[in-house]
Amino acid sequence: MHSVQVHTKKISNKRALILLFTANGISGFAQGITMLSVPWYFAQQDASSQFNFMYGLITFLTVFWGLFAGTLVDRFDRKSVFLINNAAEGFILLSVALYGFVAGGLSVALIILAFASTIMGFYLHYPNLYAFAQEVSPVGAYTKVTSYIEIVGQTTNVLAGAMAALLLEGANIDKAVSLLGTTFTFSLTIDKWAMHEIFLMDGITYLISIALISFITYKPQKKRVIETGNIVKRMKTGLLYLKENPLIFTFGFFSYSIFVVLLVKLHALMPLYITHHLHEGGSIFGTMEVLYALGALSAGIFVGSLFSRFTTVGSVIFLLCTATVALWLSALTQSVPIFLGVGLLIGFANAGARVLRLSYLFRQVPNGIIGRVNSLFSITNVMLRVVFIMLFSATFFSVGSNITVAYGILGAFTAFSALMLIVRYRKLVAS
Repeated sequence: MHSVQVHTKKISNKRALILLFTANGISGFAQGITMLSVPWYFAQQDASSQFNFMYGLITFLTVFWGLFAGTLVDRFDRKSVFLINNAAEGFILLSVALYGFVAGGLSVALIILAFASTIMGFYLHYPNLYAFAQEVSPVGAYTKVTSYIEIVGQTTNVLAGAMAALLLEGANIDKAVSLLGTTFTFSLTIDKWAMHEIFLMDGITYLISIALISFITYKPQKKRVIETGNIVKRMKTGLLYLKENPLIFTFGFFSYSIFVVLLVKLHALMPLYITHHLHEGGSIFGTMEVLYALGALSAGIFVGSLFSRFTTVGSVIFLLCTATVALWLSALTQSVPIFLGVGLLIGFANAGARVLRLSYLFRQVPNGIIGRVNSLFSITNVMLRVVFIMLFSATFFSVGSNITVAYGILGAFTAFSALMLIVRYRKLVAS
């Protein structure tokens, strides 16, 4: 197992990556607001249990979609996959938004449709993004490129969290400031946005992304072997690869645990934790997202240097333990400052583990199969999330402060994952 290294080798295809990261950031900004707004909308309707059940069902369906998506990434031109995926998501979001403006609002079914289409898009977009980044980057730049992916993504999350805090609740600011004997009055009113207005903004960003991606030209750093068999055969190839490389599966599976926890926490637990346990409003929800993203952004910037003297496995174990402590703090306390501090810790731990995990997989897995390998890891991730989401959709967790029990359970899961990597540490480091 390689130790974490900071490489200075120049990244080729720089213009292609800049265009892709810009497109990803613009659409990711609006996606982030959408993904925050929908669970918050249901929490305010006292329908979080209903939402968690539907979210669990959608997540289960991504098992089948994710398997298929991986075969698309490895079979077709990755630029074309980006364009088609953005066009499909943009069409759905804009259609739902248009209906909302005409009808004066949206039904639960249409809100869930927009939410589901965004989730489905993720399961094609991210395996394709990672495969493309590996395809156009030299080996020596893998850690740098994966860090850039995280930096861009988390910068947009900071902006999305801040904007969501305003759009979900609205704002009415009227402040007087005295300077050199003169009083200046600053007034700002932001009305609360309806769901179809948020979806309209999201849909427009997809159109901008399509325009940027269409200008991408690049030269692959290595020749990609494209398997042209039928879909079932290509799926089996991915499964066979992981079966023949059990250590890659072990590391890839357990290092993904913080991401499992993060998505369950963000979409299924946080609205209930804030409203029922902390008794706070949407501003805390948006602030938490900003702090999480700041923690993740700092990981993207500093993870290479902070862990440069440690093995990748040891670094990921440390980050899993950090996430465990953060989750158990949430379970055992009822403090807004501690809750927000936990956001920073989990943001750092998740992003740091993702950068280290991706750079490792880039080194170990051939580009012609990495789409399927990443999709298979995503599917195992999905199955775990389905279990947790369905469990936490039980009425028990919607009563009083019982949601803290869910945080304790997730902390036990990350602790178990760290233990599994510790048990296999010697073999993983030697591989």
